[in-house]
Order: sequence, then structure tokens, then C-alpha cells
Amino acid sequence: MTEQKIFWGISKDLQAAVRYEPNACRGYVMDISLGCPNLCIYCIFSILEKTVYKFYDTRYKGEIIPLKLDKFLAEEKFPPFVYMCYASDPFGNRQITQSTVAVLDKLLSHDVFVGFVTKGIVDGEVLEVIRKKPNLVGVQVGITNTSDQRNKIVEPGAPSYKKRLENFKRLNEIDNLGFLTVRIDPMLPGIDDTPDNIEKIIHDASSLGAKEAVLGYVILTRDLKEQLKNNELTRASADALTEKTSTISRQELFSVPFAKKVEKLTEFEKICQKYGMKMAVCGCKEEEMKKTSFEWVCHPFNRQRREELAPKTEFHLETAHFG
Repeated sequence: MTEQKIFWGISKDLQAAVRYEPNACRGYVMDISLGCPNLCIYCIFSILEKTVYKFYDTRYKGEIIPLKLDKFLAEEKFPPFVYMCYASDPFGNRQITQSTVAVLDKLLSHDVFVGFVTKGIVDGEVLEVIRKKPNLVGVQVGITNTSDQRNKIVEPGAPSYKKRLENFKRLNEIDNLGFLTVRIDPMLPGIDDTPDNIEKIIHDASSLGAKEAVLGYVILTRDLKEQLKNNELTRASADALTEKTSTISRQELFSVPFAKKVEKLTEFEKICQKYGMKMAVCGCKEEEMKKTSFEWVCHPFNRQRREELAPKTEFHLETAHFG
């Protein structure tokens, strides 16, 4: 068994690398850029990565920087699965997408399962690479609201609702894809968690080929919560985040009271069932969810796979936190 290595954030030399990330369900992750073009106002991960990098380079002003790939492409040893991306979007813009294509091609050539979470556009050359080994690729498309007016404020750099939906149609045409999921997460209370909004997303995504949905509420640091209070649209949502949340990171993070979450998610699970969709929640972002009757995932793809592969690999694959 090789020694477990933890790399805190983006490396000083701005080289992309697969790293063990204890705050990402204690699994292996990879970022393609420092910073994320989606510019989501609720994102705690991109802010953290950029803050850490400023300790390396005090001249860094928070701009989005695509990472270098030469060291990664020279590697020949990888864990059995990689989550992309931890603090950015693998399809955030054209330059980042081109890097993701090269990374995906390399990982698939080593039979590594790659799980994507994206609000970006998955098309063209990306689809060509996925078709090489589709059973080793899973995609979660992030859509939390049908309103482009809301999305332009909350996720100003991300594509429109319609463009994100089109990902399902293209990906559903690929036989034997590992999974195709709509990720309705993170929901802002009072804005995203309305039955009409959730039903519209589930209806549209399922009609285009999505087979399951992962739902979850926003979790914010104290500072980010206060920032959202300065925005007229999100002020009431920020005020509703009154309870400290038990996450795998053990950070002080705030969210909707747990009992209220369970009540709302129970309602949304019935909507998913209406359209033949399986619903799950994130069990590491919200560890209390593991005690409910909801199906839960350990990051978007790897709970069952990690349990299967842990005895067969020299890489550290922790399963104890599955509970």
C-alpha cells in the first residue's frame, strides 16, 4: 500500500495534478484551472483554492488561470477513479475544455473511472473521447434553477438553462455511459427549492435521458453568508441559513435547519419518483443524511466503486466514513 499523500490545493508551480482531498469525500480529485469561470456567488471551494494560492504568490489577483499539464501527462500511475473538478469546472471555457480532453484521454488510457460535475457544455471532442470507454465516465450536469434571470445573478459565468439541458441529449446518445445525472445542488432556500422549479428540472432532464438526480442545499461559510445578504435576490436565502451543518470537512458551515431539509427533500423525492428518476443526496456534504432513509452518494460517483476497488489497489481508498 503506498503512503497516503494529501496535497493542499493548487500547487505553487500551477501544474495540474491528481491529489487526495480529505474534504472531497476523502477521494482523489483534479482541477484544470485555478479559479472557475462560472463565478457562482455561493461557491466556497474556488474561493478557498484562490486564497491558499495567494500564500504562494502574493501578486495573484484572483484571475482564472488554466493549469499546466506537462507533469501530469508524463505520469503513468493513477488511482482507480478521479473526480473532476473539486474547485473549478472541467468545461468552464474552451481553453479549459481542451485541457480536460487531454486529461480525460490520458486517464481513460489507464482505465481510470472519471466522474464529472459541470455546468458547462459537453460536446465535440469531449464526446469523442468519452466514446472510447464510456463505461468509465459519469457526468453530473449542474442545474439548480430554470430561471436565466436568477442564473445570471447567482451563476453569472455559466451557460443558460437551455444549453445545460442540451448536454443530456448529447450524452444520452452514448451507449453504456457510466451514469448521467442532474445535480440540483446547491439549492438556495426560497429561490430554488420550490416544487414548480424542481418539477420543471426533473421533467426536462428525465425527458432528455437523465436517470437520476442528486439534490442538496447550499452550505456557506460565515463570511460568504454575510456577502449574500448584500444581494437583494439572495438576502432572504442567506437569512434562512441558521444552522451549523455537519460536513466531512468539519468546517464551520451554515445551512437550512436539518429538519426542514428532510421535509423538503421528501417532497422532492416524490417528484423524482413521478418521473421514474432515482433521487439521492450527498452524504459527505451533509453527514446527517446518512441517518435518513434517502439514498446517498459519496461524491458523485464513487461510493460503490470505492468499496469494490479498495482491496485491489495500492492507492489509499478510505471507506470507513461510509458508516
